[in-house]
Amino acid sequence: MFAVTPRLQDDFGLLRLVDELINPWDLRTPMMYRDGSLANLSGRLGDSEIQNTDKEFRIRLDLRHYSPEEVKISSDNQKITIRAKHEEKQDNHGFVSREMTRTYSLPDDVDPKSVTSSMNSQGTLSIKVSKKAIEAPKETNIPIEFKE
Repeated sequence: MFAVTPRLQDDFGLLRLVDELINPWDLRTPMMYRDGSLANLSGRLGDSEIQNTDKEFRIRLDLRHYSPEEVKISSDNQKITIRAKHEEKQDNHGFVSREMTRTYSLPDDVDPKSVTSSMNSQGTLSIKVSKKAIEAPKETNIPIEFKE
C-alpha cells in the first residue's frame, strides 16, 4: 500500500500523479486534500455523482477550487448547466485561472421548478430536483349519451 508523506500532501499535483501511476484505472481511489482529509467524491477534481431515486434527482459535484460566488447554475427544464470560473489567482506554484462547464440532462419525471442547491465548506456542490407529484387515480363518471 502506498503511504502519503507530508511532502506529497503539500503538492497535490505530485500526489495525483503518484495515485494515477499506482491505480490508473481505479476512479474510486480516495484522494487526500492538503489538510489530510479524504476527498468526498471519487477523489478526482471535478468529479460528480448522480443519484436518481423515487423521490428526487441529485447531483454532487466537486468544486473545491471555486467559491459559491464563482459558480452559476441554470436550468431550461430539460437540463441543468453548472458554470464555474475564477480569474487568475496565485497559488503555491505561480498563477492559475480555472473555468469549467458541466451539463446534466434532467429525467422526464422531475419538477424543474423545484431545483435547489447548496455548497459545503469542502467545495462540494449539491443540487436536488424533486420528482413530480404522482396523482392518485381518480374515478370519473362518464355520462352515456342516448341516441334514438
